[in-house]
Amino acid sequence: MCSTKPYYNDSSVKILQEYIRIDTSKEKNIERAVNFWKNQADSLGLPFAVYRPSGKPICVITLRGRKSKLPSIILNSHMDVVPAAEQNWTYPPFSAHIDDRGKMFGRGTQDTKTLGITYLEAVKTLMKSGIKLRRTIHLLFMPDEESGGLNGMIPFIETKAFKDLNPGFFFDEGMASPDDTVYVLYQDKRHWQINLTLYGDGGHASTLPKRTAVEKLRRLLDITSEFRDQQIQIKLSNDPTDYGSYTSINVDIIRGGIVANVIPSQITVVIDMRLAISAQICEVEAMIQKWISEVGNDTNLSFIAKVDVAKPTRLDATNPYWVAVEDALKDKGIKFLPIVFPAASDMVSIRNRGFPAIGLAYLPRTELLFHDRDEYVQVKTFLKGIQVYTHILQKVCNLL
Repeated sequence: MCSTKPYYNDSSVKILQEYIRIDTSKEKNIERAVNFWKNQADSLGLPFAVYRPSGKPICVITLRGRKSKLPSIILNSHMDVVPAAEQNWTYPPFSAHIDDRGKMFGRGTQDTKTLGITYLEAVKTLMKSGIKLRRTIHLLFMPDEESGGLNGMIPFIETKAFKDLNPGFFFDEGMASPDDTVYVLYQDKRHWQINLTLYGDGGHASTLPKRTAVEKLRRLLDITSEFRDQQIQIKLSNDPTDYGSYTSINVDIIRGGIVANVIPSQITVVIDMRLAISAQICEVEAMIQKWISEVGNDTNLSFIAKVDVAKPTRLDATNPYWVAVEDALKDKGIKFLPIVFPAASDMVSIRNRGFPAIGLAYLPRTELLFHDRDEYVQVKTFLKGIQVYTHILQKVCNLL
């Protein structure tokens, strides 16, 4: 056991706890997060702006560089988090409780509130040191990454405000690693969310209709489970970090029924897929149409999300930003591994616009608990991450 007492008085830890305690799984509390970031900017004397291209707030904090005409460095994270079922957590999910082992528990500790505070504290460290960076840094805080960025990054990139940031390179959310390796995410998987409505005969629950929606549901679950099993085998036959080799598929929502003694004539199913890098769009579309045909041709298909293109960022000598990041990680003796992000982030839109972007969070020796119960960050890991990002920013922001 390690004592948590040294952490309680650390200003960086206190700020992270304050941020975690804002329950931004509730949309109404996003404005509280906006006020939080305004207060942080004001305390540092840094410019703060809020943009609302589709109604929801996007926050920008700016640290001006000496050469403002050079493309800027963007530090992106999101304020929103997914809901947390408190009854399943060891400690309340918005308490930011630190246990005897130095773990801070809370929704957003991995996705991505810790990263946002890491950015802030790294900038603060650079300011206190008196170092004058060549390039400008913009910290961006998005309102709706968890729901697809439809009112955040996607409309924001169409605005003059985005263009005026003069973006050169983006940092965004990373992933926890079970060992000393730090993952560098250079590409996201393509996200599809499929809404299927199954129709069948209804009636009194004492009858036995031949064509019910539930029978179609059973067939659909059999078909998708078979495909899922195939993808699991592909996953098991590859390196555990080769997330791009397989397509993930999960049935996330099933809705149906009116009352207990009425056979439902309609059932809605929402299926989430993250396509393998090698997957061909036409082949996946044909596969889904085949599912519908096998289930019943009166099944209705619509897409909640359908990303057909997710471009990669090159991590080689042709990318000077990456060379600077790589040098910084090597300076710190950090083992790193470039991988495909198994999910999707705001960087899909950014990379598709031609901007280089990586996901990078300093979370070694941490159990991956995105969207899971007891999400946590080791406080000592968080504090080390500030040092790592401070060094990275010194390198990247001083590129000619």
